[in-house]
Amino acid sequence: MNILYICDEYPPGRHGGIGTAVQLLARAMVQRGHTVVVAGFYDWGYGGDDHFTDEGVIVYRFRRVLSAAFFERQYQSLPVKILHKLLRVFGVLEWDIMRRLPRYRVFLQSLIQHYKIDIVEMPDYQDYMRFCNTVVPFPMPMDIPVIVKLHGCHTYLAREAGHKAPGHVWKMEYDILHHAAAVISVSRYTAGKVATYFEYDRDIEVIHNGIDATRGHVHAEQGISVVFTGSMVATKGIYQLMKAWNIVHQQMPGAVLTVLGKGPVEKVSAELSAEAKNSVHFGGHVNHDVLFDKLAAAKIAVFPSYAECFSLAPMEAMICGTAVVYTKRTSGPELIHDGENGLLVDPDNVEELAGAILRLLQDETLRNRIAAKGGETVKTQFDIRVIAQQHEAFYTEVLNKQPD
Repeated sequence: MNILYICDEYPPGRHGGIGTAVQLLARAMVQRGHTVVVAGFYDWGYGGDDHFTDEGVIVYRFRRVLSAAFFERQYQSLPVKILHKLLRVFGVLEWDIMRRLPRYRVFLQSLIQHYKIDIVEMPDYQDYMRFCNTVVPFPMPMDIPVIVKLHGCHTYLAREAGHKAPGHVWKMEYDILHHAAAVISVSRYTAGKVATYFEYDRDIEVIHNGIDATRGHVHAEQGISVVFTGSMVATKGIYQLMKAWNIVHQQMPGAVLTVLGKGPVEKVSAELSAEAKNSVHFGGHVNHDVLFDKLAAAKIAVFPSYAECFSLAPMEAMICGTAVVYTKRTSGPELIHDGENGLLVDPDNVEELAGAILRLLQDETLRNRIAAKGGETVKTQFDIRVIAQQHEAFYTEVLNKQPD
């Protein structure tokens, strides 16, 4: 099978969960003997090569001219803030996108023809849409089946945060879904919500994100350590974690919390009591080797999220043999069975969050049992090799349904 994955954040370079998920799946599909091409719509500020090979995955980056990344990196400068806003308000960024998208479609078609692509998978989230003031449709449908995977689009993320996405963004994302040959969701929760938000009445296949379960580091606890990994944004529950940590610190002054990820350190740390501040270390963004070292050295990892489609972060902790505290919200219960392979908490309940952390820190038997079961869960159910087999079967099913 010849597969094209559309992805605007394929590593190396700044990326989130979509980039990591696509890379893991693409590499696994190559290992299964498929030809895999990845292409995306990037700005010049992303950096890196326009064409390279990653463990057998053939990667292309099609560039638009204006670099939103430059403005975002320099965003603390007031003149740059003003210039960026003016470019958006007057539609200059949108004009650049509109001018390049038709060429991007031709580029994708050339890849489809050159590599004799059988099927395309693309995410529901398209980064360029956040710079548009009007409907600028994604260049589809193509002349082969396109599967859309629900990772969390603009409308979904806005609605989950209690907001309403702009109408033109909803329209673009609606069209992507309704033009797709089939839709996959990375969680049952997201599938249900998206079906409601976009009036989608066809079946949605659920295939969870996977992870390389062989990559985790050997667990070796160092002190009374707790770790949080991810962006320091409200939807990840970081502010609730700081409030809960004040309670933890009162009862276990020797405990240390390490926060790994980008975000407003001063704003986040403002939620800490004066006594607790010195027990929290902000490490910023780190590479995967350092991340896994920190996870393996921690007694527990905490992810009190409000919005997750199906996060890789807790699975990374689980394969390192670290007990996990996760969220009752969204897709949390699809990974964690409370009290068996992790603990689930309501991020709005600070006392419950603190209590779960303290319970695992103080009960070594429970902590070890949960950690062992967590690692087993990921290895048997969510290893990328298992997930790749599920994708392969679904792609075959979609192709077999196509008219001759």
